[in-house]
Amino acid sequence: MWGCGKFNDYIVGLTVNIETDHKPLVPIFMHKALDGLSPRLQKMKLKMIRYSYQVQYIPGKDLVIADALSRSPIEGREDEELLEEITAYIQMVIATLPATDKRLSEILQAQQEDEVCIQLD
Repeated sequence: MWGCGKFNDYIVGLTVNIETDHKPLVPIFMHKALDGLSPRLQKMKLKMIRYSYQVQYIPGKDLVIADALSRSPIEGREDEELLEEITAYIQMVIATLPATDKRLSEILQAQQEDEVCIQLD
């Protein structure tokens, strides 16, 4: 849940696979109706309702990166270094999009004519 909030801008509108080593979460997030859950679980499920996801159980011994998102971030990272990483990630995502060059040029032209996008530039 924390990871979805952290990467909200990147995953909204996409179907993501959530891997957990806590087996009871699978039916809670995949099948149970809100009225059959405790208030605490209802709140968790309501926070996740904006996302399209599949929850999959992976035993803890096979979930090799279980703690990666919850570990403390490295302190003192430069904004420029972070910007470079984000730019590289965005370029990688764009490169894997199933869009033709024509469609990408249409999107670029629409962005150049859009008032909000012009202000962001």
